[in-house]
Amino acid sequence: MVSSKSKNIFIIPARSGSKGIKNKNTKLISGIEMFVWSIIHAKFLSNKNDLIIVTSDSKKYLQIAEKWGATPFLRSPELSGDKVFTEPVMLDVLKKIEAPANDKVILLQPTSPLRSKKTLNIIKSHLNKNVNSLLTVKHTYQFEWEKKQTFGIPLYNKRPRRQDMRGSFIENGSVYMNSVDNFFMNNNRVDKKAILVSSSEIESIEVDNIEELEIIKSLSGTFNKQWKKEVIGNKKINTLVLDIDGVFASNIKKTNSNERNYSTQDSNALSNFIKSGGNVFLISSEKEIHSEKLFKKIGIKNFKFNSSNKLVDVKKYLDGMKINYENVCFVGNDTQDLECIKFFNCSATPIDSNPKVKMESKIQLEAGGGNGAVLEMLRLLKL
Repeated sequence: MVSSKSKNIFIIPARSGSKGIKNKNTKLISGIEMFVWSIIHAKFLSNKNDLIIVTSDSKKYLQIAEKWGATPFLRSPELSGDKVFTEPVMLDVLKKIEAPANDKVILLQPTSPLRSKKTLNIIKSHLNKNVNSLLTVKHTYQFEWEKKQTFGIPLYNKRPRRQDMRGSFIENGSVYMNSVDNFFMNNNRVDKKAILVSSSEIESIEVDNIEELEIIKSLSGTFNKQWKKEVIGNKKINTLVLDIDGVFASNIKKTNSNERNYSTQDSNALSNFIKSGGNVFLISSEKEIHSEKLFKKIGIKNFKFNSSNKLVDVKKYLDGMKINYENVCFVGNDTQDLECIKFFNCSATPIDSNPKVKMESKIQLEAGGGNGAVLEMLRLLKL
C-alpha cells in the first residue's frame, strides 16, 4: 500500500491489450512511448507533493513508467479486460492509496499524447484554486443532420454564419479532474458541474486507429518542440557520442573482415551536424580500427576503439574537451553501452538494440543501426 499526502493525484491508465492497434500505448511518438507523454504532462502540472500513478497490467509498461518518474501500480486481471471502464480502475488506485476526500484526482488518457503547455497552464491555474471539477473539450461549430429512412434531414432551419453560431463543447477525452469525495459519491471522473477547458483541434485527436496514430506522428515533430526541455533537459545538445557497430554501422559484419555497412543518410546527417558546429565522438569495444577514411570524410576527428569501459573513456574524452555532460546525447545498442545509457540524461537506442538496453534508454528510435538511426536521432534533437 502506498501512503500519499498529495494534493493532486494523477492517474494514467495504460493497459497493454488493444484490439485496434497492438501495444497501442507504447507506440512511439517522437521517440517516446505514447503513454509516457502523459507522465511528462503530469509532471508539468504537478506540485512537489503530488502523486503521478501509472496503472497497467504490464510489468514492462510499469518499468517504463518508473524510469520516467511515475509510481507504478500493477492492475489485477479483473480490471485489465477490454470491456472494463476507466472509473473502476481509478477507484482501485484511490482505495489502495487511501486518498483523502479533499484531494483532487486527475485522469490523463494516454491516447491523447498531444497537449500544449498553454492548455496545461490553464488547467494548472484551476488546480491551484478551489475548483471541484474540470475537463478538456473541443469547441465545435457543426451543421448537424439526422438520418430518417433513406434521406438525411438537417437539424437547423436556416444555415447561419459561423460567427453567429454558439457552437457546442465536446469532450475530447484528454484530461478530467474531480475531487476525490465527488468521485466516491458519483463514481465518475468528472462532476456534473465542471470547468470547461477548450483545447485545439490538434490536442483533441485521440489515437483509436492506425490513421489517427499516423496523424499524431506527423504532427508531433513540430507540436512537441515545446516539450524539448522536459524530454532531454535544459541544455542544448551539441555533442553526439555514438557506438559504432549497431548504431552508426549495421550490426552485421563478415567473419574476419573489418568492413562495415553504413547509411549514406546517416553519414550526411553527421557531416551537416559537424558543419553546423556539432561535435561527434565514436566509441567501440572492437579491437581493430576500421572505417577511418569514412570518418575523415564526414569530419569526425575523435574516436576510440578497444574500449573496455565505455563510460570511463567517454568521460575522459568529454573532460579533456571541457564538454558539459548535459550537452551530450549518447546512442548505444548493446550491454557494453548500458552504463552510458543510464548515465546520460539524453540517451537513445535503435529499434534492433538489446531489449535490456532499450528498456533503460530515454528515447527509442524506430530506425535500425546503420539504417537511419543517426539521422532520426539528429531530427529528434531539433524538436
